[in-house]
Amino acid sequence: MSSYLITGSSRGLGLAMATKLLENPNNTVIATARDTAGSPGLQQLAKKHSNDRLILIDLDVTDEQSVLNAAAQASEHLPHGLDHLLSNAGISPNPTTSLDDLDIGETLDEINFNIKAALLVLRAFVPLVRRSTAKKIFVMTSVLGSLAASSSMPNLANAYSVAKAALNMLTRKWAAVLKEDGITTILMHPGYVGETDMGSSAREWIAKYAPDIRSIPLEQSAAGCLAVLDRVTLEDNGDFFQWDGDKVPW
Repeated sequence: MSSYLITGSSRGLGLAMATKLLENPNNTVIATARDTAGSPGLQQLAKKHSNDRLILIDLDVTDEQSVLNAAAQASEHLPHGLDHLLSNAGISPNPTTSLDDLDIGETLDEINFNIKAALLVLRAFVPLVRRSTAKKIFVMTSVLGSLAASSSMPNLANAYSVAKAALNMLTRKWAAVLKEDGITTILMHPGYVGETDMGSSAREWIAKYAPDIRSIPLEQSAAGCLAVLDRVTLEDNGDFFQWDGDKVPW
């Protein structure tokens, strides 16, 4: 049996990845969200799978006590540790606001969310990952956090881009430390998925200013991200991948 814990799994990519993983009867999935009982997608998924294969745990990634409580609950189901930690939660409240109109408070909130969530989740769950066999972590990020790609997408998700660039640095530095424990940590860009809440909010901007960016189906993105996670090794530690396995320039 291989174990996976996903944050931000109430809908979108998190839910799609949980659904895909449960197609394999040898996988155990711990799906977390702020309110799992209030997620129609998770509740529907729970009706299809036994509670030893799909475990729902409430987890607010910005609340330290909530994260610690979730880690304690998860440990009860993971006697051999956590093979795969998927840090997936994210926000992007105003993806097309120009730099002239960017709200400083909202920008700082977005940076705070990304850094705080990663810090709290990794601190709480890395001890479980250390005890496992696979020892893999992926942090969901975006090509928008790439310095190399930033000039090609002006005024798209400015605050989000800054937040993801900060998250990328945090993850890359932490990956170097975790490698000493045999843990493989990677960054993942899921592609542009126009049907998610986050993707749909940028659809008009992309159609007007970046028509070459194609939207990929949610299920294709989820399956691709998981395939990359499955095949990476310690040699790939700290690298920045996208859903199809190609590497993203820093």
